[in-house]
Amino acid sequence: MPAPAPVPNPLDRALLSFDGPQQPVVTLALDFAGPPPAPSVLRQRIAERAPALPTFRATPASNLRVQHTDAADGAALDRETDRISQLSFDLTGGVPPWDVRLITGPGSFRVCLRAHHGFLDGVGATHAAAALLSDTSAEGARLHPPAAPTARALVRSLHDLTRTLAGPRPWTPPPAPGPAPSHRTAGRAVPLTVLRHLADIHGVTVNEVALAALGMALARLRREHHTTGTGRDVMATVAVSTRTPQQRHLPGNRLGVHRLVLPHRAGTLEESIAAVARQTGAVRNSRQRDALRALLESRAAPQAAARAYRAALRARVTPLVVSSVTVPGGFTAFGAPLCSAALLLNVFEGFPAYVSFTRTTDLVRCSAVSDADRNSLLAVPDRWAELLSSSRPAAGGDPDR
Repeated sequence: MPAPAPVPNPLDRALLSFDGPQQPVVTLALDFAGPPPAPSVLRQRIAERAPALPTFRATPASNLRVQHTDAADGAALDRETDRISQLSFDLTGGVPPWDVRLITGPGSFRVCLRAHHGFLDGVGATHAAAALLSDTSAEGARLHPPAAPTARALVRSLHDLTRTLAGPRPWTPPPAPGPAPSHRTAGRAVPLTVLRHLADIHGVTVNEVALAALGMALARLRREHHTTGTGRDVMATVAVSTRTPQQRHLPGNRLGVHRLVLPHRAGTLEESIAAVARQTGAVRNSRQRDALRALLESRAAPQAAARAYRAALRARVTPLVVSSVTVPGGFTAFGAPLCSAALLLNVFEGFPAYVSFTRTTDLVRCSAVSDADRNSLLAVPDRWAELLSSSRPAAGGDPDR
């Protein structure tokens, strides 16, 4: 007899409280270079595999969760992805809120795994997608074995939450001048070799380089929109996966966050990298990931914890959420290799804006999502890629749209 589904934790409940027409829907978009499968073939694979995964076991007729759309070119493919990333789920009746969208183009195809964020987080989506789609055994993003949290890390995590709810209000991206664009998402990819080159030079991680370049891109955005004199920090709420190997295919959220002051006043990328690495190094060295896991799994005052998470999910106190996931190499679906990926989160009025870094074998893609009131953020992926492209002569490769 299958094990019962885990009880939603306080973060799950906070996210599931967004149950109206605007919902925080996670979309993992996977691009494959090759002829697309027939929709019926994809439906059959989903129907065969979904019942074996705890995430999807309770889904009736899982093959009916697959829908297909044609796209004439890359621009049409992105428009369709933007559209479906905003579609909500019916949360009545207890049916798991997820689906799969196949978008076929000339010589390539995109598979989008969508789920309400209260049902599944981004790292969980990478493992679910690998299990549902891959031709051979494949893994999703890196998982972290649990360890006992340190007292220092617990204090840091609680301090972050207190500062989020009661501290000074961070800078918020403004609306762009002129008519609001019809899209809510934007993205740009840069060859992994560019970021790896900078990471090796400075003795940091690829993700730290990506965050440092984000800080510089947001600094440029502030200058362009004449918001540099506000005196407020550019604060990123950085998602940290707490999902363990034993939780690989469990539904729900296994994540916490830490606050990162993006170095928008840094004069060079090198200064920005150093400022980011000091902060992220402190998070690693204090084992804050383990503290975030312990706080999320604590059974003390679950209703109060859910209210605190819900209060933090407001744009006024959390203007910008940033996440980073890696989809490992060797992932093929229906004979076609994975060539790019993007993690998106539907953003609506009053909900935090979103930037993600999604890494595949050869690329790192920066994606931005906002509503109309903060749509200047949609310029950030281009700014980010242009900044990193300055290292192209040394690292090789051109930024790829």
